[in-house]
Amino acid sequence: MNPQIKIAIADDHPIAVNGIQMMLSAQPAMEIVATYTTGKALLEGLMQQQPDVLLLDILFPDYSGNELAAMISKQYPGVRMVVLTSLDAPTMVKSMLHHGCLAYLLKGTDQPTLIKAIQSAYRGVEFIEPSLKEHLMLSVLKPQKNGSTVPYTLTNREDEVLQLIVMGDTTQQIADKLSISARTAETHRLALLKKLYAKNSAELVGIALRLGLAK
Repeated sequence: MNPQIKIAIADDHPIAVNGIQMMLSAQPAMEIVATYTTGKALLEGLMQQQPDVLLLDILFPDYSGNELAAMISKQYPGVRMVVLTSLDAPTMVKSMLHHGCLAYLLKGTDQPTLIKAIQSAYRGVEFIEPSLKEHLMLSVLKPQKNGSTVPYTLTNREDEVLQLIVMGDTTQQIADKLSISARTAETHRLALLKKLYAKNSAELVGIALRLGLAK
């Protein structure tokens, strides 16, 4: 008989927690042993009991998913983390995997995929939502005119612009500080939005902070 997988859920949305519980309720080889709605509660709970698999959302009022994943992977290496979130930005997927998560799923995933991800993580095998795989690969490789590919990274100028955006500077202020035109500054801003999959500057700042890009 297969061992029962002990699962904890960390998500600040009760509806999401209830949905996960319903999806896993009929699985005899899986048991939900704890649920947490804040990062603080999760960290305190792990001090008392460590699950085999932790279903972890990314956005909490008090901690970011990156912060939690980094701390948990360091303090409790035996806990297998499965990200379950609504954020599909490739940069976030890569960041969470870098911080020790073994699987990445989107909320709304079907029951078979959720179960497969949990089982894979329990065995120590990486699992990424199928719909995210191609999106992720396209973000890692940037096509060139000759058909070759290179890593998709920020240029030095884009990094300078990003730091000023994080500081709250306007496009004109950025242009003045970097001795470039406002139009060029705006071009760099738009490039950053595209590369980091942000909808606006506020979201860009949030992503930069979560990914550790802000200096």
